[in-house]
Amino acid sequence: AVNRALNAVQKTGDTMTGNLFLKNDARVHLAIANEDGNARMWLYKDKGGDGVRLNNGIDGGGEFVFHKDGGFYSPGYLHAGASTVATDGNIYGTRWNANGAWLWDTIAEQLTARDNNINARATWDWVNQNFVNDITLGVEVYHSPGSNVVSWIFHAPAGHVLTGINISDTGSNSADNINGVYYKSIQKRVNGVLMTIAG
Repeated sequence: AVNRALNAVQKTGDTMTGNLFLKNDARVHLAIANEDGNARMWLYKDKGGDGVRLNNGIDGGGEFVFHKDGGFYSPGYLHAGASTVATDGNIYGTRWNANGAWLWDTIAEQLTARDNNINARATWDWVNQNFVNDITLGVEVYHSPGSNVVSWIFHAPAGHVLTGINISDTGSNSADNINGVYYKSIQKRVNGVLMTIAG
């Protein structure tokens, strides 16, 4: 019996110093199998396929693909040190939380905190309802003592301001007479409503 054919690879184990070829245009696998014959790992690349595929065999979990364009596909989570990339694109790590957190949750927490901070501030509606957004003068009113031969004193009502004086010329031998004064209310607009200011 021949125990060792020349240049043959021994199925019980051997050391090779050259390449090992699986030559076929159809799919062929390099497999690691259990004693019962079930493969727990398949490694293959189809002719014209998208890349090298590594399959977990009977253990499940899908296939990892090392694409021809340099990309990599994982059917599940990717781990890089302490960080994890989930299949939905979420990333877990300590970059945004020293104790470790998912990026999506961290962003959501920050947006909620920002919104709560904004909501605690005065809104435009609240400002318009409670702050003065316009100042104007009301209708002009005229006050006269009724005669220009009396002495008189006039104070504009609370919330009003003098806007004019009516003076009569009495000639060169006498002082001019003040016949009357004009005044208007000072009004503020709050929430669309005009109101006279307090004196």
